[in-house]
Amino acid sequence: MSALLAGAARASIAPRRDDLRAGVYLGGVGAYRARRATGVHDEPQCRVIALGDGVSTLIVAAVDLVGAGGPLLDRIRRDAARLTGVRPEAIVVACTHSHASPDTQGLWGGVPAAYEEHVAHRAASAIWEAWQNMAPANARVATTWLGGVVRNRRGWPETDETLTTMRLDAASGQPVATLVNYACHPTASGPANVEVSRDWCGVAVDEVERAGGGVAVYVNGAIGDVNPARDGAMEHARALGEAVAAAALASLDSATGAGGRLRVDVRPHEVTLNFERLSQGVQAAIGRAGFALSALAKSGGLGAAALALHAAGRPDLAQIVAALRMMSERRLVHRDGRTYVPAHAGVIALGDDFEALCAPGEVLTRLALPLRASMGSRHRMFFGLAHDTLGYFIPEDEWMTGRNNNYEESVSPGRHAGAELADALLQLVPHHGVRP
Repeated sequence: MSALLAGAARASIAPRRDDLRAGVYLGGVGAYRARRATGVHDEPQCRVIALGDGVSTLIVAAVDLVGAGGPLLDRIRRDAARLTGVRPEAIVVACTHSHASPDTQGLWGGVPAAYEEHVAHRAASAIWEAWQNMAPANARVATTWLGGVVRNRRGWPETDETLTTMRLDAASGQPVATLVNYACHPTASGPANVEVSRDWCGVAVDEVERAGGGVAVYVNGAIGDVNPARDGAMEHARALGEAVAAAALASLDSATGAGGRLRVDVRPHEVTLNFERLSQGVQAAIGRAGFALSALAKSGGLGAAALALHAAGRPDLAQIVAALRMMSERRLVHRDGRTYVPAHAGVIALGDDFEALCAPGEVLTRLALPLRASMGSRHRMFFGLAHDTLGYFIPEDEWMTGRNNNYEESVSPGRHAGAELADALLQLVPHHGVRP
């Protein structure tokens, strides 16, 4: 077996002056075009780790965006694949989901086209640089638990408090990168903030780097119903970020080595769309009109309609049209009376001691915990908003039960999406059950 190879890189994807002048809207909360960025508090970035075993290669790229549309993510993967030769499915682009980051989904007002071009170029370049930097390395992984800093906003007692950290060191002992995985919405800065920021996860990676961790990369976990215990100000973002960094760094004192075969199994997955508030007839019409809607989205027609509705004083309808545009960009599939959106789901493993699941959205805690338990490795990560940003994945028995005023249901692909995702992921896990 060939030795482990690792490389890392980072690049700023901060909006430029011209982007801000043209209008950069922050995503994650508020009405359509309600939060226009007034400046940059701390620069959003693309942070990348490249891993290889001489046979397989994995790229993990974390971008400080609330989410990203299908065309942007596809372009990043396609350009990076052309530059590196790594297959697109093995290039996992995950959004950190900061609610103070630019809205490249277009749901809250969007960003200039020039800024999306900038993000795509900078992200693909960072991936290429990390791939170029790959050299013999050693991996150590640690798992700990960090409680008391998060809460379940849907009223359940459960949150996923697992904090898993991977440290990659060069053969010389010099740190290459540190990968941190924890579940909490990056909303600590609060909805009143109108400056671009990475929120608490930016603080966390900066602290890890200051401690000599190489390039620090944060990938969120099952954050669907998990918020900071304290939020509403930048000081809360700093406190949470420092707590996560301190716990991650402390856990590395007892880290265990990880190595062996690198397995990257990311497969296409169709997510069923079921907008229950629409009649079956309307849903079927939307599905049959998939090609026309895609054409309207590409031509800018749906975007123009959203702007017109906003100008007419209907930001609620503008946001609905913007959501339809976002979905239509992904080429909806209508088959056997149902509508599907193409996505990906996958599992990553390094030897017998490390695994990670990749989910294309925000998974709720009660859906994620059994999935985490299905992995047999000692150290496990759960990558949310990886490969896509398709909203909330909810357990079927929790659907429309009034929790959090059914907010998550209103931004979910539908009742069955969570169960379908769980089935797809469980089929990829080779062993179901926890190792003793």
